[in-house]
Amino acid sequence: FSPSPLSMKQFLDFGSTNACEKTSFAFLRHELPVRLSNSLKEINLLPDKLIMTQSVQLVHSWFIQSLMDILEFQDKSPNDPKVLAEFVDTLVTIRNRHNDVVPTMAEGVIEYRDAFGADPVTCQNIQYFLDRFYMSRISIRMLINQHTLIFDGSTNPGHPSSIGCIDSCCDVTNVIRDAYESAKMLCEQYYLGSPELELREINAKNKSRPIEISYVPSHLFHMVFELFKNAMRATIENHETSS
Repeated sequence: FSPSPLSMKQFLDFGSTNACEKTSFAFLRHELPVRLSNSLKEINLLPDKLIMTQSVQLVHSWFIQSLMDILEFQDKSPNDPKVLAEFVDTLVTIRNRHNDVVPTMAEGVIEYRDAFGADPVTCQNIQYFLDRFYMSRISIRMLINQHTLIFDGSTNPGHPSSIGCIDSCCDVTNVIRDAYESAKMLCEQYYLGSPELELREINAKNKSRPIEISYVPSHLFHMVFELFKNAMRATIENHETSS
């Protein structure tokens, strides 16, 4: 089976106008096993020696357990409030279980390279796998977060424009500044200094308004943070060399 393609608009429309926990439950109990199974299938296509590393085996076991947890709900009724509550709890457990997937998988790759080395073709194939694997992980967490945040019975008064983990009025400049400050703190801890930020905001549609988009603020933050972190390192080290 192939994962169902979903757009940001579909997430927003469902969460804002016709959010139905029963519908979301029925969709996720079939969609998540497909996505988890696809991830497991891709792991099984890795080189045998990489699969057998302790770290990759641990990640593999997490996906197996999460798949089994979701399959427990295949024959349960969405009309039972207790089932819906248990489903939310299970999703939270799965999300927490997978918190360390990225560093653990990275440790497995490092273990493999240290023990067996890797030729350029193998390295390229592993990188291709990691790109697909991490993208799949993001989509799984997105689905889980949307359901748990919308249907956990609470609201976030600090972010009234948020629908699940999506902010329909995400202030791009604020997120960029937050990412810069976080990267700056790391840079100053390591290099005892950091480049200054010159940020100009121009809203072509309405110059009196900030730039706002429908996006997941945490995703935007992490992307910009990585860009700032790498740029700061390059700037500081290049400046030291030129001095």
